[in-house]
Amino acid sequence: MTTADQSADTIQSSVCIIVGGGVKLGLMTSVGVVAFALVSRVTDGAAELILQSVFVLAGGALFSYLAAAWVKPRDVDSFACTSLTGLLGALTFTVIDTVILRPLNVYHWSWDQIGGGSGFWYIPVWWMGATVLAWLGAWIYSAESRSGSVNLSAVVAKTVIGSVVLFVIVGILRVGPFSAAMMALCFCLALAGQVVLASVLNRK
Repeated sequence: MTTADQSADTIQSSVCIIVGGGVKLGLMTSVGVVAFALVSRVTDGAAELILQSVFVLAGGALFSYLAAAWVKPRDVDSFACTSLTGLLGALTFTVIDTVILRPLNVYHWSWDQIGGGSGFWYIPVWWMGATVLAWLGAWIYSAESRSGSVNLSAVVAKTVIGSVVLFVIVGILRVGPFSAAMMALCFCLALAGQVVLASVLNRK
């Protein structure tokens, strides 16, 4: 008989988990994007940078780790399921963005101008990026699970702290712009670095 603890640690790769998780991620992304856009309209300077960076960190953490928390990846197939959940989240957001956010002019689309009026040159890049974030989160979750149950709050805290440290270093050394976009880059670097650290520290 399977106990509740054992069931909680079992890989969850049903269609309901993957599709439902993708829709949830897409909805969360939409809410975050709208909030980010509204904050940008009513703030400027240091306040804008701080608030936007908080949104970037929160959004990155949710997209990187929620899919893993739902799927509980342990092997190659469950890594793929986690990545697929992230991809479906990006696709869901794309639909909401195209049907609702763009017509309402929630924010301006300067990237469209770069692409000659079309967003289809960078939207697939967003899909790939979302998939990679979920995939990296799956690696970290799987590595942490080798030591027992995963303390997701602690895992997220490590990524966030690493991101902030990198961001501060960039600001001190002035090797890049002090912006929310740089915070996003620092988050991705911290996440990738955490994959290596988690794998090494939890090696059996």
